[in-house]
Amino acid sequence: MSDSQVALVTGGTSGIGRETVRGLAARGWTVLVHGRDAERGHEICRTVRRETAGAATFHHADLSTLDAVGALADAIADDYDRLDALVNNAGTWQDERRLVAATGERSDGTRAQVALTVAVNHCAHYRLTHDLWPLLNAAGGRVVAVSSDLHRRGELDTDRFLGPDGPTGQQAYADSKLANVAFTRALARRTDAVTVSCCHPGIVPSSRLARETGGLSRLGWKLFGLVGGLLPVGPVDSERAAAETSLFLATTDDTADLHGGYFSDCERTDAKPIEEATEEQCWAWTADVVGVDPEWPPVESGSDT
Repeated sequence: MSDSQVALVTGGTSGIGRETVRGLAARGWTVLVHGRDAERGHEICRTVRRETAGAATFHHADLSTLDAVGALADAIADDYDRLDALVNNAGTWQDERRLVAATGERSDGTRAQVALTVAVNHCAHYRLTHDLWPLLNAAGGRVVAVSSDLHRRGELDTDRFLGPDGPTGQQAYADSKLANVAFTRALARRTDAVTVSCCHPGIVPSSRLARETGGLSRLGWKLFGLVGGLLPVGPVDSERAAAETSLFLATTDDTADLHGGYFSDCERTDAKPIEEATEEQCWAWTADVVGVDPEWPPVESGSDT
């Protein structure tokens, strides 16, 4: 058990997630570093111990396996009784349509087959937030969803999230990032006990998003990064700069304007409009997919209304 503030950063072994881990540890936090690569995970933990006043431990989980998400939450709850920040940063980009089995069983005993991009970028983080809610509530903590301005190209149609025939690549990624925004808004309506927000980190050519894009698009990212690196200002961020908004949302003392908001460059801005009924339908659909009761957080953990 640690006396310092505690955060979990998903996808914390590389890119923006790694810089988020470093930034929190530099502030003296204890950081739970999630990832799939144990070597990189232990390396960032060694870096934290060597270079910062904070602490870090590595936690392995494959977020494409929804049962593993629950196991990750259980492991954290075994060691900690509070969580001051959950930074839902991990994400994937798939050029081909890949499916994973949902956790929740349907009335006919089958499980929905969910697009991997949506399962990792949205469903896994919904389940993780749900399972860690008692720890977040105990701390009066923060939930930060790392979305993307690509959410503006997304569609929040859950039929697109299922089966072999839906979108891939950038469109699937955009859909999942729009789901992040919808989740943030829907959760914020349900509680005042935990501060919930989401953000656009910036355009980072070295990020996983850029690396996993194929063909000419990958070449375009490389050229964009080369030119951007020569500019004194512009749309291209370093991974460290891109982590600043996540860090701001997780650590700022002034939380008055954070709840339910979408942020870019540490400033609240407008996200793509979504009808509340559509957000609520996505909330209920996701609860069914990950096998939890959609009526959460519990009333007693949120506001009195």
